[in-house]
Amino acid sequence: MALREKIEKVEGIGRLLRTCPASFIVDYRGLKVVELTELRNKLREGKAIFRVVKNTLAARSIQGKELEGLVQWFSGPTGIIFVEGDPLVSAKVLVGFLPNHPNLSIKGGLLGGNFLEEDKVKTLGKLPSREVLLSQILFLLELPLARLRGALNSPLQRLIYLLNTISAKRGG
Repeated sequence: MALREKIEKVEGIGRLLRTCPASFIVDYRGLKVVELTELRNKLREGKAIFRVVKNTLAARSIQGKELEGLVQWFSGPTGIIFVEGDPLVSAKVLVGFLPNHPNLSIKGGLLGGNFLEEDKVKTLGKLPSREVLLSQILFLLELPLARLRGALNSPLQRLIYLLNTISAKRGG
């Protein structure tokens, strides 16, 4: 690889790591080409790209920057998933891919400038979707109001029942 190509790759990796909302670093050792292609296609649907990187170029791309903590994961066969869409979707794809492909392993990740260990990436992948989380929050916000409405309606309903009973006794 020519020096110019190396410089472009280093700049590209560094730019993607800084600008993407999330990145996940994996060890793809032992995966077949067909399996890598399957993973790439699934990730592409979630607006993420998978790139195999040279560890020396990846380490050089973050040298002297706030992302230097990622260097610990740049050893062995390294692939980086650059997430351009919703990080939850890509984490779900990655975590969902692991059980059927034991050769793939998560080294770590980066989410909003925070470093994620393997277990945190897996936890992220197990979270419900954004829509489900929003509906759960909405339900929790609505629940106290529904209880208040029930508590306020209860005495009124009792009063109406009492008046109907008295009315029935007098009329009947």
